[in-house]
Amino acid sequence: MSVGKVIVGLVAMVYLVILLNIIFYMVQMETGLAFPVWIQVVLGMCFLAISVSNLKAKHYIFGSLFASAVILIGASVVVTYVFG
Repeated sequence: MSVGKVIVGLVAMVYLVILLNIIFYMVQMETGLAFPVWIQVVLGMCFLAISVSNLKAKHYIFGSLFASAVILIGASVVVTYVFG
């Protein structure tokens, strides 16, 4: 295994832990992002379109980053509806 793959894997794991921590914090505090739900839905759809476009163009890093933004916004919408 090369050093580059180890670093990329480590960075991906740290990013995943941070993302899960943010989602856990939203659920624990019973608050979503500080935007109205309709703006979150529009942002989620935009991020989803950009993510799919990047993944089709084989830009996997940017595609996965935007996909994680879709997950974060989706979690925020769910938390807003459940607790708001």
